[in-house]
Amino acid sequence: MEIELLVEGEGLADVEMIRIADGSPAREIVTAVGKRCGFAGEEAFLFIEDGAEPLDLEVLVTGEETRGKVHHVHRVREIEIVVFFQAQHKEKKFPPSARVQRVLDWAVGKEGFNIDPSIAPEMELALHGQTKPLPKNAHIGRYIRHPHHRLDFDLIRGVVPNGTSK
Repeated sequence: MEIELLVEGEGLADVEMIRIADGSPAREIVTAVGKRCGFAGEEAFLFIEDGAEPLDLEVLVTGEETRGKVHHVHRVREIEIVVFFQAQHKEKKFPPSARVQRVLDWAVGKEGFNIDPSIAPEMELALHGQTKPLPKNAHIGRYIRHPHHRLDFDLIRGVVPNGTSK
C-alpha cells in the first residue's frame, strides 16, 4: 500500500505530493525528492516542518504518523539567516524546514528588531533587495540551494488596510 506525503525542499518551488510504500524507510522520501530536484539522496537531510534536527533516515514511515505533516528535504543542515531593517541587520541560524513565519516572529521579536507590537502584525519578509512578501507558510530552504548556507531577507511593512470599502 502506498502513502502520500507532502514535501518541500531544495529545488521545489512549492509544496508537492510524493508517494512511497507504507513502511518504507524515511530515506525513500529523500531519494524521491532528490530524483525530482537533481541531487543524490545520500547528500540530503530530512526534516519535519519547523523541526530543529534532521530525522533518522532508517526510521520506517507509516501513513498514520505522517498525516498532515510537511516534510522538508535539503542538503544544508542549517541556514544562516540575515535580516536587514533600517540600516541594521540581525543574524540567526535556522533549519531549512523553518517556515518564513518562524523567522518573521524572531525578526520582529525581542531577539530581533523588537518591533512595536502595534505594527508587528503588519511586517513581512522579502528576499533581500525585493519588495514582494514571501508566503508565511513557505519553508526557508525553498529559497536557497546547496552549497550556499546564507539567506538574506528584508523586513518590510506589508499592505496596511485603510478601512475603506471597495
